[in-house]
Amino acid sequence: MKVKELGHIAFTCRDVKESEKFYTEVLGFSRSFALTYGDSGDKRFPPEREWIVYMKVSDRLFLELFDAGAASKSGVPDWNTFNYQHLALIVDDIFEAERELKSRGAPVDTAPELGIDNTWQMWSHDPDGNKIEFMQYTDKSYQLVGR
Repeated sequence: MKVKELGHIAFTCRDVKESEKFYTEVLGFSRSFALTYGDSGDKRFPPEREWIVYMKVSDRLFLELFDAGAASKSGVPDWNTFNYQHLALIVDDIFEAERELKSRGAPVDTAPELGIDNTWQMWSHDPDGNKIEFMQYTDKSYQLVGR
């Protein structure tokens, strides 16, 4: 099997609207579409309540924001025993990314620093505490040239 690309990353959110606002206003993602509980057939919630909001990151990459009530409906065996580690986003200028995060009122958990892989790194998090790593490749980044 050859994986062609990353299709999406999914988060369970305490408040989908708050998370959508963060990913739209702070990171510049756009809302692509949403599925409702009516679409899912889950009768525990009003049919118009949003179940999953799809945020467009780039042409073929999405972030799925799950309503906390729907977490168990994800279809993943033992969905509640696994843990999200972090989302890594590549940027052109790590220092500009830091300025933009701060100007938009988003948290900057660590200042930019050159990592042991020769890649600039900085950390933030979303309203649910999900860690977000920002990376800027250099001409010596292991991700580009190997080790």
